[in-house]
Amino acid sequence: MVVDDHPLFRAALVTLLRASSYDVVAETASAAEAIAVAGSCRPDMAIVDLGLPDAPGQQAIARMCAELPELRVVVLSMYEDAATVQQALDAGALGYVVKDAPPAEVIAAIKAAELGASVLGAGLVRTGTSPGARVEPPADGLTPRERTVADLVARGLPNRLIAERLGVSQKTVANYVSSVLLKLGATDRHEAARIVRAQQR
Repeated sequence: MVVDDHPLFRAALVTLLRASSYDVVAETASAAEAIAVAGSCRPDMAIVDLGLPDAPGQQAIARMCAELPELRVVVLSMYEDAATVQQALDAGALGYVVKDAPPAEVIAAIKAAELGASVLGAGLVRTGTSPGARVEPPADGLTPRERTVADLVARGLPNRLIAERLGVSQKTVANYVSSVLLKLGATDRHEAARIVRAQQR
């Protein structure tokens, strides 16, 4: 089952899965729908986004895993900070991959989950992971990708151009910008740009 509220991304993921010989039994776009559909179709695996419109994906994962103990979940999300990764794993996810990962990495995580292995995408770490782990975000709390987006916002680029430069959708960029505003305590992108420029001095 694929759980993602972005129709284009969801369709592309379904195409990738079917091309890799997986049988996609359901597609859902919200946490509530995912929980209901999982209960009725009882999939072996769920690929879940965390940024769902009605509730965090972690809540859907926890509910589905509680009702279907054999369900294996792989998260496919734009969020890459250690705390969010750990929350998803605590909810019951076995694997976690960022949305801009290569298709082969996504499929590898799914295959690992099939075998019951917990696999994280490149660069991701669990909370408290030891030596050799990725350095934690700076004091402003921005992840490396959020910092990149913040820097481009500070340079005056609109979401459309940021999306083209990073090779992601405008919706993904909008989500990153919202996260950046929240973490920087900014009310709009202009204030965020001023904060970022001040940090760069």
